[in-house]
Amino acid sequence: MKGVRSPAWLATLLERYHSGGSHLFLLHGNVRDVHPFGSEHVPVAEGLRRLFAQRAIVVSYDVSAGFTFPDAAREKAFRKALGLKTGVLPADPARALMLIDALLTTDRAAAGSVAVVLDYAHTLVPAGGGSALERQSITTLARWASDPGVERRRPLVVLVAPSAGEVSDEIFSGASGAEAIALPRPDLAARVAFLDEARLRRPGLRWEMTPAQVAAETGGLSLVQIEDILQRAEGSGAALARPAIVARKIELLRQEYGEVLEILEPKHDLSAVGGLEHAVGELKEIADIMRRGLFAAAPMGIVLMGPPGTGKSYLSECFAKECGMLCVRFRPLRQMYVGQSERNQEKAFAAIRALAPVIVIVDESDQAEGGSRDAGGGDSGVTERMRASAFNFWGDNSLRGKVLRIDITNRIDLIDAAMRRSGRTDVKIPILMPDEQARAQIFQVTLRKHRIPAAVKDFAALAKRTAGFTGSDVELAVTTAWRFALRDGATALEDKHLTAALDDLLPTARDQATIDRMTLLALDECRNKRLLPRNAEAIRAEIAARRTS
Repeated sequence: MKGVRSPAWLATLLERYHSGGSHLFLLHGNVRDVHPFGSEHVPVAEGLRRLFAQRAIVVSYDVSAGFTFPDAAREKAFRKALGLKTGVLPADPARALMLIDALLTTDRAAAGSVAVVLDYAHTLVPAGGGSALERQSITTLARWASDPGVERRRPLVVLVAPSAGEVSDEIFSGASGAEAIALPRPDLAARVAFLDEARLRRPGLRWEMTPAQVAAETGGLSLVQIEDILQRAEGSGAALARPAIVARKIELLRQEYGEVLEILEPKHDLSAVGGLEHAVGELKEIADIMRRGLFAAAPMGIVLMGPPGTGKSYLSECFAKECGMLCVRFRPLRQMYVGQSERNQEKAFAAIRALAPVIVIVDESDQAEGGSRDAGGGDSGVTERMRASAFNFWGDNSLRGKVLRIDITNRIDLIDAAMRRSGRTDVKIPILMPDEQARAQIFQVTLRKHRIPAAVKDFAALAKRTAGFTGSDVELAVTTAWRFALRDGATALEDKHLTAALDDLLPTARDQATIDRMTLLALDECRNKRLLPRNAEAIRAEIAARRTS
């Protein structure tokens, strides 16, 4: 590709260094990807080597490879500055850091002539490090950030780790700590540029899509992962087509983030939802906003609230499909080991940022981490720290339009008020028990969703008969009826099959008082008239009548 380029994060690093803001940096996030340096894309380590090309002493260290140098001249300069003769340099962390510490303060090296890269820093100074060696390493690196003797020599020291949460926060916390810089996944423009270049590099690959179209389908992937997709297509001789791209993308994301996030693949959009016009209309409008990238108009969060079985989870997945965005759900983050729960949460949040634009579904949100301020206790403050971290993440306005959280709950009152406030949850939609008209729509939509041929035209009588049914109950009736039709050898569903299915189904025992309470909580929490179901006042009156009878 033409022109000289550099990644945006590098500009931040250099600005902070040259302004005197910091000389110790922690690069975290997308550090195992390739990035644009000069006229090509190269790994971070290679890019840093090129960046440091004008420095007399350039040294890299990690606990596996030990000391490495770009060339013999840089190694010679390193040894000369420390007065070392030929011989094997120490590989163990304690002795290695002693040498680097001496290098950063020696007058034998001119000020501004030293650059150091500590790769896999999380293995050197891990979060929660408790051994004597780890404490010594943590103390050494923390001192480098604020030691006047080190600062006076103007070295450039870069730590590299996949996640800031895996590195001891003593290294980068506070105003005098290392400057932490997150390396993001490539945005759309960066992916297009890389794929334009790849098309020239791979003349034998058959492209059914343009680089821009491929870039649109590979959001959330690193450039290395996109290269994997290209290699597989070229190696198999198959054309680069959307189905294979999407399948491999999901596979790669599950491999990378499967420990903390479940990658969902919704099958239906909002056209497969019935009986929820007030919700579907609002969600279609939001989906259009998200697709068009109108960030300022996008909500920070949505909550779907109401009794169980009313289709909240299904509606959220249909909305994700309507948006055309990646959809994820948290896996259990709690672990028994000290610090692991918080590291899991940090990894999940880092993954969500990397995968943006993304929809995050939080099912049973009242039971999720940080759901209620009264939840937890006796866990050495883990719950409170995780809650504080969640509030900070979900209140980050830079995520607006890029990350959309959808809470699903039966008991909105059990979600902390700080999470329910505007700026974290902007749209609150009651999803209630369907009335007669809604149930008729659900019958029709269910047939269409499952592609069941039907001779039935009028569902009014069936809707009248199914008073008290949830949307999931209606769906069960339809699928059971189709089984009966197949048993009869019928080619289409008829009234008699639906009637037989309803005769066969035993009504579920329900605590009406609990359902009424959940319904009123949802109606009371709603803050927009347009988001109330058309029969909201009738529902309130019906509940009041039951309570007084």
